Amino acid sequence: MSRQKRRAGSGRSRRTPVPSDVGGRELPMIPIAIVLGAIVVAGLVGYLIWQQSEPASDSNSGWIEVEADPAPDLPGEFVNLQEIYDGTYGTHGDNTTAGHVTRDVDYEADGNTNPPAGGPHWGRACADSPDESSQFCGPAPWGIYRTTWDPASVVHNMEHAGIVLWYNTTDMALRDELENVIKNQLESGELLVMMPYPSMEDETIALTSWARIDKFPASEYSKDRVEDYIDAHAARFNPEGF
Repeated sequence: MSRQKRRAGSGRSRRTPVPSDVGGRELPMIPIAIVLGAIVVAGLVGYLIWQQSEPASDSNSGWIEVEADPAPDLPGEFVNLQEIYDGTYGTHGDNTTAGHVTRDVDYEADGNTNPPAGGPHWGRACADSPDESSQFCGPAPWGIYRTTWDPASVVHNMEHAGIVLWYNTTDMALRDELENVIKNQLESGELLVMMPYPSMEDETIALTSWARIDKFPASEYSKDRVEDYIDAHAARFNPEGF
């Protein structure tokens, strides 16, 4: 058998050489991978920079309007979070009214109310009580407490359509009455937190929701005042659909 026939019957393929006049040199694969990786990284960095500078999405536009609405006909006083934090809900970076942070928040130093009615807050998972929870947790579980959550925990509750009742009183009969009112509202499905707040003026009650506060002396308490506030502001600000 000739050498040529043995080659043809051996079953072994041979790569057809590429003519030199059509550029037969193969491109090395490692440099190509490096270049492609650099392009991907550059694109990702560019996207993140763009996202940080991008205004709030259209899906948040309605909630931004609620956040900015003084609504003088509704109970309580308007708190201009957008002015305080030089931004709006749903924006990225520092110019946002609802950033998640892992630091202590001094709301009064920010220019917010005492107690606060929105702003940066904590976002780690909470346990059933303040004493059992780790630092920087929020939102708190809905309910009535006789120990104090950090304000940065319950501000997150306001972002989740909730209302917080804060009290600082030595009148235990008044405390018990407030607890009964909030208990009935919770049983009706409202999203509420009630807790003592000794950092507020003595003999004071406050109701807060996002960008809204009704703060008054304990002597001015009435059941109707509390219930009217809850009726007006329950889930009024609810960007996450709670």
